[in-house]
Amino acid sequence: MWKQVTVVGCGLIGSSFALALKRAQLAERVLGFDISASVLDEAQARGVIDDVDDAFGVGDVSTSDLVYLATPFLEIVRFMRERIAQTKPGAIITDAGSTKRLVCRAAAEYLPPDRYFIGGHPIAGSHHSGVNHARADLFKEATYVLTTDNSSPQSEYFNRVRETVEALGCRVKLMTAVDHDRALALVSHLPQLVSSALAKTVKEQDDAVTLLALAGPGYKDMTRLADSSWLMWRDVLASNSAEIAAALDLIIDKLSSFRDELKRFEARDNAEFDLLRQFFRDEPS
Repeated sequence: MWKQVTVVGCGLIGSSFALALKRAQLAERVLGFDISASVLDEAQARGVIDDVDDAFGVGDVSTSDLVYLATPFLEIVRFMRERIAQTKPGAIITDAGSTKRLVCRAAAEYLPPDRYFIGGHPIAGSHHSGVNHARADLFKEATYVLTTDNSSPQSEYFNRVRETVEALGCRVKLMTAVDHDRALALVSHLPQLVSSALAKTVKEQDDAVTLLALAGPGYKDMTRLADSSWLMWRDVLASNSAEIAAALDLIIDKLSSFRDELKRFEARDNAEFDLLRQFFRDEPS
């Protein structure tokens, strides 16, 4: 489907995308670009990329047909501002950023008129990061959001991106950037903060060592996300702060109601948990 693809940012997502393209034989050549020379060396050594796309580093024009931006979010915006003109006329650019409004806005502002941008977000990943954790099957059966803000879903270049991610085994979901960012604040960004807050709360207790020795699978499942990279989450929080704050308000309201009901229970005999019981499965009688 592609003569040449450049993956910008050879971390977990970018490298997994490159491996998936290779496994599905969707590109003749897959190149890489990263600000870290050691990451590029590792990507080549592991067979993730065929070569380095030096154009973006030296100010030349890349000859790739598809450019896949998989850096931390604010680096995607910076790439749009500083390097997007180094793509060739007719090139298609897409990204893997987990928030969409700012990058779609940057594309509208900086993209040359003879290039095409389709915002994307694979709902896949891990709390692990880096090229050494990349997997060719990372996107298999994952939902893959494509945004409709910058390009018509009926256009040829939009369909090429859609067909590519479908060929990797993804289920494509079309959304506006605004709808995407609100939804992800609730189902992705909020769980990360809840997980981090729980882990931090326990570790700050004076008897944290004892508590962690008693922690079972439930605690470990709930706090798995707390090991996620701050570098990635800093950008997510900065680029979707209003929607995440609104999501926090919703869950804080719920937790406050739970706390108040527990306090009422302590104050009187034979109280019923009318609110709390709604959030648990009733056992069959």
